[in-house]
Amino acid sequence: MVGTIVVSNWLMIGVGVVAIVTAVYAVMMILFALGLTRLRRNKTVEHVSWPSVSVIVPSRNEADVLPWTLGSLMKQDYPGMWEVIVVDDRSDDDSPRVLRELSVRYSNLRVVRVDETLGTSPKKQALAKGIDASGTEIIVTTDADCQYHPDWLQSMVRHMAEDVGVVAGLTIFDLPDFESVPLWQKVQWLDFFVQNFLAAGSLGWGHAASCNGSNLCFRRNVYDEISGYGKSAEVVSGDDVLFAQRVAANTKWKMAFATTSNSIVKSLPVGSIGELMHQRLRWASKGLTYRGSMLGFLFAIYSYYCALIALPIAALFVPQLVAPTLMTWGGKIAVDTALVITGARVFGQRRLLPYFPAYEILHVVFTPYFGFAGLLLPYHWKGDWYRTAKLPKNFAGRWLRLRARTVKSKKQKVFV
Repeated sequence: MVGTIVVSNWLMIGVGVVAIVTAVYAVMMILFALGLTRLRRNKTVEHVSWPSVSVIVPSRNEADVLPWTLGSLMKQDYPGMWEVIVVDDRSDDDSPRVLRELSVRYSNLRVVRVDETLGTSPKKQALAKGIDASGTEIIVTTDADCQYHPDWLQSMVRHMAEDVGVVAGLTIFDLPDFESVPLWQKVQWLDFFVQNFLAAGSLGWGHAASCNGSNLCFRRNVYDEISGYGKSAEVVSGDDVLFAQRVAANTKWKMAFATTSNSIVKSLPVGSIGELMHQRLRWASKGLTYRGSMLGFLFAIYSYYCALIALPIAALFVPQLVAPTLMTWGGKIAVDTALVITGARVFGQRRLLPYFPAYEILHVVFTPYFGFAGLLLPYHWKGDWYRTAKLPKNFAGRWLRLRARTVKSKKQKVFV
């Protein structure tokens, strides 16, 4: 009896701690929301002489979508000199032929080929090679599976005021058949959207927390000032967020987030839940390379979400915890709702709000999972396997042999 009372008292103390953390969390989310509204103060510039721009498109085995992407990209109405450099990163599909044909069609398209990787991040190597091949004042990076408004480049460069070195833009998933796609696609759309406008809200306060490489614009001299991707070139992912954080930490340049509808890039979502899992593992894999404040924030969020998951489980055994658990969860849901509605209004993306309840539950469950799993588990990307954690030599060899046999078996089944 005494033991039960002691356990119950400790659980009540735990709930009180989580409630206090929830209050702190609410303040932070309100600050993010205020940061979104501060983006309206962004300065835009009507350049007398528009700077030259190179759009760098890293591509690996994207033969099917390259005509679709470049067909959209080449419709840009940009007043200055601009070019597109597609970096063919070791593609073994029909990409070389497709790019040769597209080069004949578009006079401002250049193709650079990468035949072998020299580091652990093929994408950063491809981007660096494309940037080295360019000679323009402004660099814009994007992906090979995107769609653009004809004024996209204009809109991004307009945000490049004299003291701004980097302009980030919003990327959303392209779901033309929105009503017919499965629920999980809509939830991942909303999750991706929330990640983007959290980055935007952070930039509203002048803090570079994150951005997206499919819609990123920066000055060449900023890139040169921080020696390109630097040491972070060894990290598989992070060509965007780690780059932005290094700019913020090592230069005096400001960063801006474009909010105009013309600056939004639409990207193809992954096609299956399996691909989604690998994508999120890849995104999380760079977590330990974040700067200290960002790393501390992420691990605090992971711990807080784990506590939120534990609360209703504990309430099943201790009825006194039901009311405080409901109040804690209710407070979090209320502040998250306000934040998502603010972001949807700022960027004009209200159609996903009905899927917020499903997102809210799944987000709490899977955020800590991917946060920690991305540091330990392998993931598949662009035909290769990667792992952030360094395994013991004997175990790593066994795992790689097992993975090779599994992949070979799957290929044999496909062609039988």
